[in-house]
Parts: sequence; C-alpha cells; structure tokens
Amino acid sequence: MSPPFSAFLLEVQPGPGGDLLRPQDRLLSLLPASYRTDTDDIVAAGRDVCACIAKELDLKRLDRVLSWLWVAGRPMPPRPLHRQLLLSRELFVTEQMDMHLVWTSGRLFVKPIPRFLLDPAFWMEYLCCQSGCSCSVASECNRPALQRRALGFLFSYAALISHESDFSIAQDKHLLPPEVTWLAWRHLVEQLDTERIYSKVDVRFHYGELRLSRLNKIYLLSQRPFLLHRYMSHWQQYWAFFQDNFAWLASATIYITIALTAMQVGLATRTLADNDAFQSVSYGFTVFSILGPIAAVGLIVLVFCYMFIHNWAATVAYGKKRQQHIASSSESP
Repeated sequence: MSPPFSAFLLEVQPGPGGDLLRPQDRLLSLLPASYRTDTDDIVAAGRDVCACIAKELDLKRLDRVLSWLWVAGRPMPPRPLHRQLLLSRELFVTEQMDMHLVWTSGRLFVKPIPRFLLDPAFWMEYLCCQSGCSCSVASECNRPALQRRALGFLFSYAALISHESDFSIAQDKHLLPPEVTWLAWRHLVEQLDTERIYSKVDVRFHYGELRLSRLNKIYLLSQRPFLLHRYMSHWQQYWAFFQDNFAWLASATIYITIALTAMQVGLATRTLADNDAFQSVSYGFTVFSILGPIAAVGLIVLVFCYMFIHNWAATVAYGKKRQQHIASSSESP
C-alpha cells in the first residue's frame, strides 16, 4: 500500500549540531513532543510512535455515536475558512481529532495539520501496511483504520483551504506548518483525488461541521449514566449550571406572568367571566403557576445534588487510582 500523495511539502530540518538528520530521526522529528496516555501520564512521542499516532487520530467518542452524526451535521464537506469567518465564527485551535470541525455559537474548533501527515515517507513507514501484513484480522493491524482517519482529515482540509485567501487564514492561525507554500498545497490536493475519496476515509469525514449542542444532546440521550454525559460540557463551575438553568426558568416565569395578566383581564369581561371552560382553564393555570416554578426549582436542585455527589465520588475514586499508579510507577526500576 502506498501513500495517498507523493508531494513533499516540508523542508528538511537540520539536527542539533547542524548536520542532516538520519531518515528515521527525521521522521521522529515530525511528531509532537509528547502525548498523554489514558492514565494521564506524559510520554515522549518517540518512545511509542504508534501509540502517539493513535492518540493524535483518536475518534473513539464519535465512533460511539456514528449512526447519529446525521443529527449533528450534514453529509457534505466543511465550508472554506473564509466562509467560516463570514458566518462570524472565530477559529479556535484544538489538538483533539474528535473536536475537529465541531462548532458552537461564534466558534469553530479546528485541529492543525500535524507535520507527520504531510510527509509521504512517514505514511509509508507508520500508516501504510507493510508487505505481508494481515489486515484481515483487526486486532493484528490498526493501520487501515488510522490511514482512513488521516486521509479523511486531509480531505477536510482540502475543503477548508480551497482558495488562496483560505490558505492565508490557515497560516495566520498556525493551522499549517509555516514552510508549506500555496503551490505545494495545490499539488497535494490534486493528488488526493477528492472526488472519489469517500470510500477511503473514515465515516466521520463524510460529514463536515458538527454542531456541539446536538452532539451534547446525542450523548445525553445515548450514554449512561443519564444526565452526566456531554460531548463537551460548558459547565466548568457549578454557578454556570445554575445560571443556565435559572435563565430558562426566569423566561418561563415572565411568560406565566403575562398569561396570568391576560387571564385576569379576560375574567373582567362579561363574556369570559360567565364561560365555564375559561374558568376551568384559569383555575388550572393558576395552580400550575404556583406549583410549576417550585417543582422546576426542586428538579434543578435535585439534578445538582445528583451531579455533585457523582462528581465528588468520581474525583475521590480517580484520586485513589492515580495515587496508586504514581506509587507503582515510582517503585518500578
């Protein structure tokens, strides 16, 4: 299997002493400095290249709700960067692949292109299956899945950077390595064969921009425990939780006040005052206006207590597990 392109976009960087790096060292120099493991350890990228690549291309959270992505976005390529700015969306850099092209009010999260994805030799060494590889057994080789994610990621950038103005925006936001030129980028896009690429990329990249609010709702309804899972929660502090929930309660209270005022005026008229149906509705809505806000406040407090107890228990459990891990790591030679 060969890389999806042969264009060389990156300059050969000299080593610490000024000499050219060996081919293997040059490929390792394209990696990030470090990556974070599932146990929250910081590992130098060169220690385990395959694990670092898997972390850079991680789409596990989206894989859990892959069949529901049509709710969060359209099956079309993302709009170019200049169009995103016209939609009043500010570009926010993220290094999480599963946050790439996720948007919310006034913000679009974009992952910069890692250097290693722009080097054909790196693709050949770490992303393309070698001769004799048993790709039919998924547990033995994860390179096809990684390659589909990497190619889909480049495809998303082929859509984001369509014009030279998009290229300038990408450079200004540091989404591309600084030595990449416009002509080299055009050459890369031509080699990707984007018109017939869909069968070669991860299903996630059949969709372009994904709405964060809908991803949160999908996670809320499909993941367990209920009420605690969000794709990306904006409640970083408890006061934000109360602020958001009491905001809609205040809006509902204003509507109830207007409705009660209208009913009071209606009862002052002869026609509605003698109307039994209106009298029943007025009675029921009056009871609801008294008990409804109290029930809503009680529900908000109940949800808060549930979240607080769960977060407290999870924090204590994580602290103990982390301390045990640190202790075991310190004892190992």
